[in-house]
Amino acid sequence: MGNRLERKMLRLLAGGEPVTLGAGSASFKKLARLAFLAEQFGYEYADLRRKDRGFTLHLEPDLRPRARELAAENRRRYPRAAEGGPLPVPDAGTIALFRARMMCDVKRAASLENLAYVGLAFIISAVGVGFEFGDDRATAFTIAGVVVAAEAAFITALLLWGRRANRTAAALLEAAGFTRVPDESGRLRYVPPADAARPR
Repeated sequence: MGNRLERKMLRLLAGGEPVTLGAGSASFKKLARLAFLAEQFGYEYADLRRKDRGFTLHLEPDLRPRARELAAENRRRYPRAAEGGPLPVPDAGTIALFRARMMCDVKRAASLENLAYVGLAFIISAVGVGFEFGDDRATAFTIAGVVVAAEAAFITALLLWGRRANRTAAALLEAAGFTRVPDESGRLRYVPPADAARPR
């Protein structure tokens, strides 16, 4: 899917208009590679949003002279990029920064309503498991309690891992000179040093 998505994006970029690309459940690393390739052909990463069970990548034309020069050079060097030809090779540092920006852009604290729905689903499934393996109500609810406790521990571990990953991403961006600024909706986002003064 990765190569097809890259080629599809490159064909869309040829139109010169803002691009919204449905990326399904692609990993942050794959999404970062897409953003890198877009940058090589005259676009800049604008945002990453969760949609349903996947991601939507937003790209904007980069009208700065340096970006235009880079795009022209890469179109000369990679004339068949959108048709399966060679592509610019990303460097690990750039990919890491794009990945960190994306992680910070999509992080969301789960709402109480969502947590309540998840908790209710776990309880129902746990009770079902309990009655499946228990001969009486006491045994069923004991098994259900063990299942709920295990699921709660798993969710807690995921939340802690997510917070740690977000802190690591933020630290990487700040060390690279990125600035945390509000966008038009008030959402705090990290932008490159040269872009901190530009509206997002």
